[in-house]
Amino acid sequence: MTINPRPAARIRRPVRVVHLVTTLAIGGLEKVVLDLVRCRTRDVFGAHVVCLDSAGVLEQRLADLGVPVDVIGTDWPVAIRIVRLARRLRQLKPDVLHTHNPQAHLHGSLAARLAGVPVVVHTRHGRDTMERPVLATISRLASRWTSGFVGVSEDAVSVAREVEGVADRKLRVIHNGIDMDHFAARGPRPAQTAKRAVTVGRLDPVKDQGTLLQALRRVVDMAPAFRLDIVGEGPSRGELEALRDALGLADHVRFLGYQEHVAPYLAEADFFVLSSISEGVSIALLEAMASGLPAVATEVGGNREVVVPGETGYLVPARSPEILAEVMLRMQSDAAGLERMGCAARLRVESAFNLRTVVEQYEGLYLECLERNGADVTGLSRGLAVKAFEVHV
Repeated sequence: MTINPRPAARIRRPVRVVHLVTTLAIGGLEKVVLDLVRCRTRDVFGAHVVCLDSAGVLEQRLADLGVPVDVIGTDWPVAIRIVRLARRLRQLKPDVLHTHNPQAHLHGSLAARLAGVPVVVHTRHGRDTMERPVLATISRLASRWTSGFVGVSEDAVSVAREVEGVADRKLRVIHNGIDMDHFAARGPRPAQTAKRAVTVGRLDPVKDQGTLLQALRRVVDMAPAFRLDIVGEGPSRGELEALRDALGLADHVRFLGYQEHVAPYLAEADFFVLSSISEGVSIALLEAMASGLPAVATEVGGNREVVVPGETGYLVPARSPEILAEVMLRMQSDAAGLERMGCAARLRVESAFNLRTVVEQYEGLYLECLERNGADVTGLSRGLAVKAFEVHV
């Protein structure tokens, strides 16, 4: 007698995807989540966002898109938060839980196990790891319970492989991407115009804007008309403003605070500077290059996979104000080079870091993991192949 195998469970449409983040405060990670939700194939994938700690400025953007946001809260020990999260996941019944960065991964993988969520996909957005031995052990266990593990750069994937012991069969690189339609290439500027640089990012020690200010002091000594715009907000702002004043740079540096739309500030600049000591693939860097700005970036993390030295900008060592100043001086004095590298920068982002490709890769991964888990995804892949990419604002 022949026993027919049990048919695979047919996945309902839309596939329920829950994104788990720490907060929705503005940042590169949070922008990635917003873009994945905003630009998803809506007749194939649903979306819901859960915050472990608190919501933030992007909560309203998600609400405008009709995407629900839940908050677990910080008033609970870790074990209780995991139980509360598991209870919420049982109610939401996601097909896929997509966690973002280590804290969300630790909580989410355990909660998903308790709630019976069939697929967990995790994205490592940088090099952050669980330093305490107990947490590192739990993180390795969480990775075993994860169906697909994404690094936004080769560097992030290497950390996952070497530190967390993630199997190669689960690993893949999906670089961050941006919506090119939101960033127009800056036109040529007169060769004699006083040059201006811009940096965009959270004012935080990991972004190391202090080194940038120290470098600027050296630049201004040689090019007194040079200016710098700093776009962003964060805990280091007071300290950085004090350093600016101590260096005598009050007339050369503008602190512009958080700006939801950075394109106008990028359009005013001649080149972009990123002084971070650690990065995944910086959304701010991609946005600047998409605007036709060459970049001076530190040689850390995914920056090495974005900037092509001499073609789209330059890479410099982290925490090296002398070298950073030298390269900035070279940039500001080479008008023809700025135009050439700016054009190449936009072309590079358009070809290698386009948001439409990123969304397609993640959605394909969701279906691949579901199918590997025994689900019948017949017809869903076809829906992705024929979709016309639309940006919903």
